[in-house]
Amino acid sequence: MKRPAHVFHTKHDFKPELGWAAFQLLSEVPTDGISPSGLHAISKVIGSPLAQRNSLTKLLASMQEVGIVEKTRAGVGLSKAGKALAKGLGCYEIGFRAAVHCLYAWKWIWDGDKKTASPSWSYREVLRQILYSGSVGVDSDEIVLRLVSVAEADFGKVKVSFSRASVSGVTVWLESQALPLVKKEGKRILCQNSSIPMADAIRLHLAALCSLEKGEIVLDDEKIQLLAESFLIQRDRLIGLLEDFARDTDEFLFISSVPNRVVFNGSEDPFIEWIVKEASGLNSEVSE
Repeated sequence: MKRPAHVFHTKHDFKPELGWAAFQLLSEVPTDGISPSGLHAISKVIGSPLAQRNSLTKLLASMQEVGIVEKTRAGVGLSKAGKALAKGLGCYEIGFRAAVHCLYAWKWIWDGDKKTASPSWSYREVLRQILYSGSVGVDSDEIVLRLVSVAEADFGKVKVSFSRASVSGVTVWLESQALPLVKKEGKRILCQNSSIPMADAIRLHLAALCSLEKGEIVLDDEKIQLLAESFLIQRDRLIGLLEDFARDTDEFLFISSVPNRVVFNGSEDPFIEWIVKEASGLNSEVSE
């Protein structure tokens, strides 16, 4: 069986406002989906921001890459994850944006195919480079060079199609969060360390982590690092944040031990439930 090709580019066409507009329309179409041209036609009738685009192909492809859209007999429609999101956090725009950031950051890890790069792999690598840059920050050209170097180390001598536009495809989502995860000073990109993560962000990324071990996770160094990268905050701030969060939620139980553990107790949000119970191993047949 031929192994899937590496895809590194994170499409800058997939902007938060356009993704939200498409998501809203797709949540209203018949269950068998709609053609991209049909979706575009509707957007023109109702005056959606999507009407400004000549084609929705790239946008819908990006939404498929993060797992909220799938191909259907009629064209495209919301996937199971997309439908769960529409019934949960995705009922409002800032929840949708938080969910896309979560999906981008974790999907490559969930899929479990460490031999094949995807936009999700690139997204997390950009997160790492921004976090590791500390208070000095990093510019887009530096990120590109570093990512190409890491890609060649991880995947061998492969053609890495990743540019400053690809970096923009990541930072546009980081800037769109309820509390922006990055700030820019001239050309340099820095972590926005002046605020703590929103509760919904903590829920999403804890769920993403718990999905790796069927709902219960040991917070060893590797797991803490994954969370730190997702929030773009230093590791030493995390445990206190998680303990404080756990006091105010019934969804997760924080167990103080060596090392600490987190247990998922269940959620009334369909998307949080989907993440923990179904997200990890979506493409398990690829990694086998």
